[in-house]
Amino acid sequence: MNKTLDDLVLSMKDEMIKEISEIIKFKSYKVKGTEDAPFGIETKKALDYALELGKKYGFKTKNVDNYAGHVEFGNGKKTFGVLGHLDVVPEGTGWSVDPYGGVVKDGYLWGRGATDDKGPIIAALFALKAVKAFGIEPKSKVRIIFGTNEESGWECMKHYFKHETKPDWGVTPDGDFPMINVEKGIADVNVTLYRRQRKVDEEFSLLSFKGGDAPNMVAPTAEAVVKFKDKALIEEVIKYKPSNGSKIEVTNKGRKLFIKATGKSAHGANPSAGINAISTLVDLLNHFPIDDDEMQYHLENIAKKIGYETDGKSLGISGQDGMSGPLTVNLGLMEITPKKMKFVLNIRYPIFFNLKMIKKQIEESLKGMEVSIGHHHDPLFVSPDNELIHLLSKVYEDVTGQKSFLIAIGGGTYARAIPNAVAFGPTFPGHGSTEHQPDERISIDDLTMIARIYAQLYYKILS
Repeated sequence: MNKTLDDLVLSMKDEMIKEISEIIKFKSYKVKGTEDAPFGIETKKALDYALELGKKYGFKTKNVDNYAGHVEFGNGKKTFGVLGHLDVVPEGTGWSVDPYGGVVKDGYLWGRGATDDKGPIIAALFALKAVKAFGIEPKSKVRIIFGTNEESGWECMKHYFKHETKPDWGVTPDGDFPMINVEKGIADVNVTLYRRQRKVDEEFSLLSFKGGDAPNMVAPTAEAVVKFKDKALIEEVIKYKPSNGSKIEVTNKGRKLFIKATGKSAHGANPSAGINAISTLVDLLNHFPIDDDEMQYHLENIAKKIGYETDGKSLGISGQDGMSGPLTVNLGLMEITPKKMKFVLNIRYPIFFNLKMIKKQIEESLKGMEVSIGHHHDPLFVSPDNELIHLLSKVYEDVTGQKSFLIAIGGGTYARAIPNAVAFGPTFPGHGSTEHQPDERISIDDLTMIARIYAQLYYKILS
């Protein structure tokens, strides 16, 4: 390890934390865009901020139509890419601090994006700043690419790589240390029922249902509105106790019941870590005689085939392989209106599984509903014998003093966007992660260690 370079990184710690705190303040989750801001003005501001930082530190920068941009240092034909994203998932509920305050307390930096992925990608930028200040004569290039739509479709990378050449190899600080060489396939499976016209007798009529914030998040809340005749039903709804620990709130306004379920959010790659409010509300509704036979049949089937499960067993798609572990299912979004019912299953499937067969089985399990594949990423696998794996292992061990090892995950990272790439950080073994959860945060020490590791990585690549 180059000690002088390491000391340079450490000298920049306070400035780095300040800049990460500032970029967290942009509410950069996807909203309806414009021609100039395809994913919303706040996301555009976050990209502008990151590129201005790069320009201030003397790097070449480029904004590709506000979809993505990059900071570049070095010369030569071979390019090493570092891909991160500046967009975030919505904050959800249950925070003890302002989710967009960039708060520093108790040795942590708090806020949506602190871990996923604003904090780590800006730490990677400061590592490059340190290498530049060190005075190295670069023999190749490092390009830090900032995406803005990783959480909701990857349109940023699709657009960016229509205009820019893909790096030859690279990493993304959007997973775990030591490194992730296996990523499961990811598919959003859209399930839709177009409802028939019917006469409502209002015995127990479901008027609306809405739950979840994004397919790749365990739904923290779900709400339903029903009409009813029998006031005794109110007491039955209030007495309902969900088996997954969700909380139920019931408000009676005339002959309408407003029912809200509150669970706990978690990343869609690990749905068993959360408490799914959609599953709770589906279960509750199945305890009452809904006046629409078609809707009642399908809600009963959803409860039977999906319910509280996260392994796809009742759907008939569960299983695992020795390389990447088990398949997982997250019921991430659901909406019911007078015209249709639609929900989205976020499925993470092992690398040797077949998505076509998974879809076919879901169609059989949920007969009568339309099933289609939406957002999808093929699995990723980089051999343990690959040159990149050896390089990252050495850097990680030199800086941390810890033994390197390989990890397989259900999450999806930008490592899939270019050839020969893996996720390299930011979460250290045993430290846990709060991405996609209330009170998302990362320790100042971990952010500093990320910058130290990346600086030594750049040093080896560029020299």
